This record gives sequence, structure tokens and C-alpha cells, in this order.
Amino acid sequence: MTDPFIGRMGVFRIHQGTVTTGSQLYIGDGRKAFRVNHLLKLQGSQSQEVSSAGPGDICAVAKVDNIHFDAVLHDSHDKDHFYLEPLACPEPMSSLAIDTIRHGDERKLSDALHRMTLEDPSLMVEHRESQNETIISGLGSTHLQVVLEKLQAVYNIDVGTRLPGIPYRETILEASVGHHRHKKQSGGSGQFGEVFLRIEPLPRGAGFQFASEVVGGVIPSQYIPAVEKGVREVMNTGAIAGYPMQDIRVVVYDGVQ
Repeated sequence: MTDPFIGRMGVFRIHQGTVTTGSQLYIGDGRKAFRVNHLLKLQGSQSQEVSSAGPGDICAVAKVDNIHFDAVLHDSHDKDHFYLEPLACPEPMSSLAIDTIRHGDERKLSDALHRMTLEDPSLMVEHRESQNETIISGLGSTHLQVVLEKLQAVYNIDVGTRLPGIPYRETILEASVGHHRHKKQSGGSGQFGEVFLRIEPLPRGAGFQFASEVVGGVIPSQYIPAVEKGVREVMNTGAIAGYPMQDIRVVVYDGVQ
């Protein structure tokens, strides 16, 4: 959690042993220990500095950036293999696109959202470059409303909201072949080249694959990466509606230079 006066705090429950001011603790299987300079015992929204705490106590240490959600703190490398069973968070059910109202708050918003996702693993933040949108996703409308209220109350950031745009994608359903001829006269002998491509659909979520089946050196090997680059540029602009393409395998199998 992030306290507006103390800063970032790692909150933990002691299961075994005693933690005292000055203790050296390791985080998970990390090799470098941190020193407990200030041990805080929490009671609701109040915190009180104490010299020691034992099993059952809920305590916190401040300004230890390496502490993360689900981390295990211990004082011996003999406990490096102790891990918590991962806590599965439900899938987000509601999303909003947000923008800062005041110009210049963009960096503040990015920092605030980063801190809030560290505090709340069920909150997801995504920046969609294709639509230039920052999307927050949570467990429901109430969850997102709490996030927006905290942005204003704690971080003094006013944001506007709207429904997220839909990141449409294109793909193909059947295999096909095609070719492209490049001809450019820029003085001298100019440039000429022709490639023959085979395009095949891939299962959903497979992404993009590129392969070369050129034999006999009809296309010099140093030009194959340029063919892949050209294919990727076309995929970014789409074939029909202008949306990025995905789940496609492209094979260059012949050419003329």
C-alpha cells in the first residue's frame, strides 16, 4: 500500500518467529537482505512504531521497493524454498478508457496507476497504442468507481471516462499465393525485384510466423529480412478494413532479382 505521508509500505503477517527493529530479512529467494529500520504495527488506518512483533501480528515496513504481492519474508536462506500458493484473481468484468482533464497530469496518472496496481492485483491497466487509449479494468463498475475516487482524493488527478474503443483485427480464413514486384528507377541501373509468397492461416492467438523456402539463391539471403519487414508493414495497415492483421504464416518461396 502507499501512504501519502510515509510512502510505499509492505504489509505482512507474522506466522513464525519474532521480527525486531534491526532485523535482516530476505524477500523470497533474493540474495540481498534488507534491514528493518522502522517496524510499524497497523490498527485500521493507524500505525504505531514498535520494537518487536510476533506470530499473528500484522505489521508493515516502509520504503522497501522490492517487496511485492505474495512475497515471503524470512531471515535465513534455509527458507528460500518457502512460497505462498498463488492467489488467483477473478477476470476483469468492466473496463473504462480514461484521460487526464488537466494538461500535464499524464505522468502523474501513469505513476498513480502503477502504484494502485501494486496495491490491487485485481486492477488491470493497459495502454492501447493503436487507439491511443489508457484502459483500466476491474471486477465491476463499483470497483472502477473506487479507483476513480482514489485518483482524485489521494493523487489529486481528475480524469474523464468513456467506453473503450474496440481493437479490431483482421485475419485470413484460407491459404493463398501471391507475388509483389518492386521497380524503382532512380538513376543508373535502378532497382528491380520480385517475390512470390504463400500465405496461410494460423490458429487464433498464434500470432505471426515468417519462413523462407528459397533455394538456389534466387533471392540473396541478405534480402530475406527486407521481405519480412515489408510483410510486417502491410500487416500493420491491414488488407481490407485497415486493422492490424494477425494469426498468419507467410512463406517466401521464390523470387527474381
